[in-house]
Amino acid sequence: MDKTTKFPISRTGYEIEGLIGIDAPRLVPLYQGCSDYLVLERGQPPNAASAKEEFESFPPNRTEADKFVFGLKAIDGELVGLLACDRNYPQVGCWWIALVMIDKALRGRGLARALCDDFFTWLKSQHVKRVELAVFTENEQALRFWQRQGFELVRTPGPVSIGAKRHMLQILSRSL
Repeated sequence: MDKTTKFPISRTGYEIEGLIGIDAPRLVPLYQGCSDYLVLERGQPPNAASAKEEFESFPPNRTEADKFVFGLKAIDGELVGLLACDRNYPQVGCWWIALVMIDKALRGRGLARALCDDFFTWLKSQHVKRVELAVFTENEQALRFWQRQGFELVRTPGPVSIGAKRHMLQILSRSL
């Protein structure tokens, strides 16, 4: 993880901040503002450890150096969004989006789309060729969002256990 890595955001009044493990406590209000997602994911609301876990979980054969956590910071300094990803996973030239969250109070305003569009533009400048992610089958809203972003279904693995829940996943991919 690297706090200095960030990318430009096109939305006025917001900026991207690179986050590292010591920033986890700053994410707690965002996780609480996204408790609907965390209940869907884990079957329980977020707790103090939820944000910390984002900095400690890595895909197979990946390390802290491959993980990037970007905070979407409002002009008042509050973190209102998050994009966590892993470089060169599942293969070189591909980045894996582990999580995108926007505070529930700010959803529907195009922030997630701007965050992703600007992230994809930055990835292209880094010579990344492809982006992949997983969506829970029951998260139809997220599936529609990612399909509008140009992602297509690659495979449907599962079930996988996360917290108290079991999920079927839809792995989606798009070229940049």
